[in-house]
Amino acid sequence: MKKIYTVLFSLISIAVFADGMHISGVIKDIQTNEAVRNASFTITFYKGVQFTGISDSLGKYDIRTNIVVPEANYAILIEAENYNTVVGFIHLKKDMVYNQKMSKRIVPDYIKAETKKEPVIVTKKELMTEVKKEPVIPAPTPVKPSLEGFATNNLVFLIDVSSSMNAPERLPLLKESLKYLVNELRSTDKVAILTFSNVAKEILPSTAAADKELILKTIDNLAFGSTSQGGAAVSIAYKTALKNYIAKGNNRVVLASDGLFTSGEKDYQKIQQTIDDGLTKNITLSIFCFGKNTEYVNSKLKKLAKTGNGNFASILNIDEAKIYMLEEAKAVKN
Repeated sequence: MKKIYTVLFSLISIAVFADGMHISGVIKDIQTNEAVRNASFTITFYKGVQFTGISDSLGKYDIRTNIVVPEANYAILIEAENYNTVVGFIHLKKDMVYNQKMSKRIVPDYIKAETKKEPVIVTKKELMTEVKKEPVIPAPTPVKPSLEGFATNNLVFLIDVSSSMNAPERLPLLKESLKYLVNELRSTDKVAILTFSNVAKEILPSTAAADKELILKTIDNLAFGSTSQGGAAVSIAYKTALKNYIAKGNNRVVLASDGLFTSGEKDYQKIQQTIDDGLTKNITLSIFCFGKNTEYVNSKLKKLAKTGNGNFASILNIDEAKIYMLEEAKAVKN
């Protein structure tokens, strides 16, 4: 039975020239560090513009484009036979060569057991055809995610419960993904939950994940409010993270919203300042947008997440939500 590993996207080299860009890299197996040949990848720069390629026998690829795209995060998809599909982002920056390890994204990937068909036996006497039954194959077991080797978590979830979150792909999806993460956390990890609409509220003080029943009940009881005022809420979330700070831990604020929460440029600048101040205290910020958002909203929130040295993602289904939520608990290694 073949083992299935996750692909390591190990080296990206970007060179900018007058009439385009030169992008090269290496694709390796994350467990053996061996080259993965014939791995296909797709980099999406923006709608309608994609670049695809296949790694050679050394795992290398090399593409040249006749355009230059701005510095930003771009989606990448990597596929190879007997490997999990890797979906993530790469950050392209002009005149820069650097190593980048894609975060391991554990997606349930089932091993398909091959069964040999037994020969057909024909009895001459009765001229009857008898087919032997194939053996019963037990149901495959999904790969169990693990937080072994990662720092203790001090996670503060800041959740938008405004009326605009009242849609199946928004607050209900967010609640389901939060409960998934809580069930994967270790007893030593800590979770605090704040909500905001017209006001910000701490509905769960920092609580050890050992008390899963209380945390899950709190998530189930999340209810809608009215309009969103995010500036003050972000400040309160950072204070909560600082109050429960864990030395050498993963001290992180996770903002979950549909993105429609700032009240203007002045409020946006206040949020940026709060995030900057948090970085000096080793507190980071990730932002997850639930539901479809405008490019304007996405660009604003991406900038905030980048300032906070965290992740940004637009989430439309539970599989994506689970992957991204688990990544937040694996942001810092021991």
